[in-house]
Amino acid sequence: MAETIQHLMQKLLLRLLSLWVKPQVIPSEPASLLDPAIPVLYVLEIGGIADRTVLALACSRHDLPDPAARLHYGTLSESSSVDVLQRRQGLVFRKHRNVQSRRLGRLITAGLDSRAGELQIVPVSVYWGRAPDKELSVWRLWFTENWQIAGRTRKLLTTILHGRDTLLSFSEPLSFLALKDSEETTEVLQRKLSRILRVHFRQRRIASLGPDQSHRRMLINHVLADTSVRQAILAHSTNGSEERARQQAEKYAFEIAADVSYPTIRIFQRLLTRLWNELYDGVEVAGIHRLKHVADGHELIYVPCHRSHIDYLLLSYILYTQGYSLPHIAAGINLNLPVVGGLLRRGGAFFLRRSFAGKPLYAAVFNAYLKEILQRGHALEYFVEGGRSRTGRLLPAKGGMLAMTVSAYLQEPRTPVMFIPVYLGYERLLEGRAFTSELAGGRKQKETVFALLKSLRTLRENYGQVYVNFGEPIALSHLLDEHQPGWRELPVFHDRPAWLKPVVDQLGRDIMQRINEAACVTPISLLAITMLATPRGCISRDELLQQIDMYHALLRGAHADTLVVVPQVDANALIEHGIRLGFIETRHDSIGPMIRLRPGQAAAMTYFRNNILHLLTLPALIAATFNNRRSRTDEQLRYLVNLSYPFLQRELLQNTELGSAAVDQALTALEQASLLGKSDNRWHRASAGSLHAVSLMRLAQVVMPALERNYLCASLLARAPEGRISGDVLAHRNQLSAERLASTQGQDSTELFDRHLHASFVTELIRQGFVLRDGDMLIPQASMLEVENEARTLLGEQVRHAIISAALAASNAS
Repeated sequence: MAETIQHLMQKLLLRLLSLWVKPQVIPSEPASLLDPAIPVLYVLEIGGIADRTVLALACSRHDLPDPAARLHYGTLSESSSVDVLQRRQGLVFRKHRNVQSRRLGRLITAGLDSRAGELQIVPVSVYWGRAPDKELSVWRLWFTENWQIAGRTRKLLTTILHGRDTLLSFSEPLSFLALKDSEETTEVLQRKLSRILRVHFRQRRIASLGPDQSHRRMLINHVLADTSVRQAILAHSTNGSEERARQQAEKYAFEIAADVSYPTIRIFQRLLTRLWNELYDGVEVAGIHRLKHVADGHELIYVPCHRSHIDYLLLSYILYTQGYSLPHIAAGINLNLPVVGGLLRRGGAFFLRRSFAGKPLYAAVFNAYLKEILQRGHALEYFVEGGRSRTGRLLPAKGGMLAMTVSAYLQEPRTPVMFIPVYLGYERLLEGRAFTSELAGGRKQKETVFALLKSLRTLRENYGQVYVNFGEPIALSHLLDEHQPGWRELPVFHDRPAWLKPVVDQLGRDIMQRINEAACVTPISLLAITMLATPRGCISRDELLQQIDMYHALLRGAHADTLVVVPQVDANALIEHGIRLGFIETRHDSIGPMIRLRPGQAAAMTYFRNNILHLLTLPALIAATFNNRRSRTDEQLRYLVNLSYPFLQRELLQNTELGSAAVDQALTALEQASLLGKSDNRWHRASAGSLHAVSLMRLAQVVMPALERNYLCASLLARAPEGRISGDVLAHRNQLSAERLASTQGQDSTELFDRHLHASFVTELIRQGFVLRDGDMLIPQASMLEVENEARTLLGEQVRHAIISAALAASNAS
């Protein structure tokens, strides 16, 4: 009778709670975690009535076993399928205590019988509101989780205030059979399981909400009390009073520090939900499971590529909606604008200046702040490129923030640090017009409130879809073990040791490579790479449909079993999408419909092509080996690819180790697309004039700007007077040659000369021994002729002559 009444009360409460409480359930399909044939025990950390009821509500909505149903396990039959790790005791003054659960003890005893079989133990975390606790706040002292006055009243208020911002997280089930040991008693096994669950709930809380949030004033006091900051204050006070130096340090700290506000975050969350659905066509997220496997028990540092100012909001929004704590985000001081800066600061942004040079006090304060938030367990986010890419290619990583992060970790390596590379892909950029203007030689626009208000006019336009992919995490400890075995036993240091720079350099390369390895092929990038390979950016609609399908199949084939996301596309729908976003337009001639780039859109399409250029570099390079040959032996083809590919990989920030398996996979993809065939150990292209031959030629165009750029630099080196040339003179002549070539061939000079790409090519020449460095002088070796001669076979005769002519003209002019 009592059980029936209790069941009816639970149903009534469930009905009432469902009218107000709207829990967000993580993962979105929790049923996929469970085996329906195995009994389930849900475990709550704190099992109040509200927690139990919202668990029942979530289970009913996601086709999960009812936690209120009886649990049959072995010979045991329990009245419900839920247990609680911590229980409140007391009538008015109610305190949480870790009490050994009698239900769990009975289940363990039953499970020790070999006939009982498996039991799925599912930890479930319920968070009413997403704000982390405040250290020593009056509210927390009064309504503390550990010592609660009138706890039921507090829970009622919490349910009313945060019912629509409740997070319920189902964790991977623990296997009872995997936990138990035939030698262990019920008491020992229960203590072991309770300890595992306590640690799990603590780590899950930090991963979902973040650590306890210090008051900003308290955090700044900790920063100012740091040993390195006190020393910097004393050094700074030699030119004045110590108090004045301390005030300056405090001013720096307030300029830097975030001021996270839960109400502001809730407002951001609602506004951004509308933004992604009105300004954009939504956000497509991939690879989130890779984050789930490392979120608990690690200090997470998110390192996304930097495309747009919207990046600052995008990643935080995704993490919040996926049930993870918000990171503290490093933002340039240029974004600390009136009003805007304050809002960003309350959303988790902390600000840093572009340069610390000549400001040792500022550097000490910033380093201390970074160390403090790391040691407190806050997730971090920063852009290692140092700025937004204007070309669509990733920029080489800058080591400043990485070096400060590694140094801070080495001073107190308590929680393992995991770097999370994140690929961000857009179909249109808010800053698109500004980037195009800068690439055309215009001045870089300064961020101001007026410029921000002016840009709001563009919010009425459509910007397509946003794509996000989480790459393979990088464990800092593994990298340190590789470069400096025994680093844990070294004494704590405040100055950076000499061995730290190679670690930071390698970390930067690994991050950028893993971002590229997690690229997303957006529909517009696929359209861009297709349209830019056509003569004068114009093609018949039927042929464009065929080319889109070919590139799509090639990308899927060449990157099968990798982290690259190649979504399904309908070629017709893709063309209409490109027209709607304003990149292409339809024109009709006497034969039929033609598709061409809209005037002024070539630079924007080049940007989006460059986003995925690295994904087609290997197949395109193979295609280029057939520019002047109908067939090649397998050995010849691989020799040319192995000679040229490392230079392309370095500029595209990919792993420079090219395995034969990657070449095999690319050749197989080309063969399946009927672009190449093989017989008697020779690869041959399709018959001249056929559609497949044209497609192969267009595919080769993907890498032609890079091959022409490298051949131009190689020609200048091979013609260096007296067999040597300074790096500055080479760069200057390369730029002059690119400008001449652009004017005579009608090409984009920014594609033919870029200081970063020029430096990357020269660095790879030095690494492979084709060029020696003597101070600032570069000395081409005899083997340099091999690079130049083999490059000839990949370029047409007319292009080769134009490049040599431009190189000679530049050499004579400087």
